[in-house]
Amino acid sequence: MISILKHLPLEYFFNKPKTFNQTTDKLYREYNQWGPDDLEQQWFVRFMRHHFPENKTVVNFFGPLRTPFFLKRKFEGKKVFYTAEDVEHPRTQLNLYYGDYCLDYVDLAMGFGEVKNKKYLRFPYWITTTFAPEMDEQQIRDRVREINEVHYEKSNECVLINKHDPGKTRELVYDGVKDILHVKLAGAWRNNTRELWDQYGNDKAAYLRTFKFNICAENDNTERYVTEKLFDAFLAGCIPLYYGSNNDPEPGLINRDAVIFWNKEGNNEENRKKVLALKNDESCYRRFISQPRLLPAAEDYVIDRYAKLKEHFARILNE
Repeated sequence: MISILKHLPLEYFFNKPKTFNQTTDKLYREYNQWGPDDLEQQWFVRFMRHHFPENKTVVNFFGPLRTPFFLKRKFEGKKVFYTAEDVEHPRTQLNLYYGDYCLDYVDLAMGFGEVKNKKYLRFPYWITTTFAPEMDEQQIRDRVREINEVHYEKSNECVLINKHDPGKTRELVYDGVKDILHVKLAGAWRNNTRELWDQYGNDKAAYLRTFKFNICAENDNTERYVTEKLFDAFLAGCIPLYYGSNNDPEPGLINRDAVIFWNKEGNNEENRKKVLALKNDESCYRRFISQPRLLPAAEDYVIDRYAKLKEHFARILNE
């Protein structure tokens, strides 16, 4: 039996997806992706229902939770690959499997990277967590203004909410402030409080709103890799303590003065002085949080992504 298994193609062991979900009408299907149990709530399905209500073509959405062997198979309808994970970080399994965004096997691929291919669209994950898929241009502009003007009364100093720290990016920032800020570690990583679950029902957004600072480092440091973490801090009115994307996340869209960037290599003493001033000087803190978090170009960028996404879906449905 063992000798027979040795001669089977590798694809044999990956002929089933790790996760599978579909809408009731079976028109939209999702594989190998973390997402809502009700696929009607998935961001791209909602976008399709809103903009292409008459669509009858099956659309298969794929994520990066297993090897790409399954994705390479033939499927009824169209194939769309989308990743919120960093598939460009070198010498990683995700890079080996999905560094090419599977462009040879799908009708449309989306991620955080910049790829010159007619089948690819840069659509960073933070858009899906910050903006609703049904928004029109004016609603997107209103949302940016809301983010820039948000303000909540704070009762806690600093929070870090993460499951793990594979790249030691959270450790970098945490170690730099743990002696000057009271940091609540509310996720699985080094957890020291159950407040998030016991008092807030695991509502991360509501919990974040009670903190002045949020350690929101990315999983690793890759150019253009920007997730929801920085934007969640903005939405909660937190001051982000950030590391990632070469400390230049979404250039031209984010107000760098509204973020404290932690340095992996080099001295962070100036950052520590700034944190202490913001902690101890109320007027200094008020001035800092009164700054716009997003620059005017952010409105046009998100509007452009929506328009291009609509164009790409129209393209694949008509091919």
